[in-house]
Amino acid sequence: MIIGITGGSGTGKSSLANLLELEVINADCVYHKIFRENNELKNELAERFGACGRKELADIVFADRAKLEELNLVTFKYVLSAIERMILGKSSIVIDAPLLFESGLGEKCDFTVAVLAEKELRIKRIMDRDNLSRIKAEMRINAQKPDAYYITRADCLVYNNDGDLMEAARKLKKRIARLRR
Repeated sequence: MIIGITGGSGTGKSSLANLLELEVINADCVYHKIFRENNELKNELAERFGACGRKELADIVFADRAKLEELNLVTFKYVLSAIERMILGKSSIVIDAPLLFESGLGEKCDFTVAVLAEKELRIKRIMDRDNLSRIKAEMRINAQKPDAYYITRADCLVYNNDGDLMEAARKLKKRIARLRR
């Protein structure tokens, strides 16, 4: 069974994924590893954006939605290929992917979960986690899909406004166990 967890930055999707007590593939970590190790990707990014450092790319793409889409088109093929290799032969796995639906990974999932949270809370979490200014945190959120996008696509919604995901994880584990039967 493949469970996909998605949502915008700062919602708590990775925290929830890690509470499910299953193997987790974090798409962001896969991307970061490929970004460090794959010269073909680096060359393609440098060619398209004139920059290939993560911080420089972030400044470019989070200020321009079209550039973000272009970055995603370039990186999806590398990340999807790596994740497809990682899920081979696994009986139960969680894919933690902020772009689960946009990338096509959602189609590989048996069950999808969207984690949502209030915008102000997300901004604070991003600022604290990534040591970013409020403006940069807002730019990231504004470059992402609105909650309605996830609400219309996910099989299950989790609202993480209080920061306590234990109860949501407990309910989700029960639901996953029922789905496996």
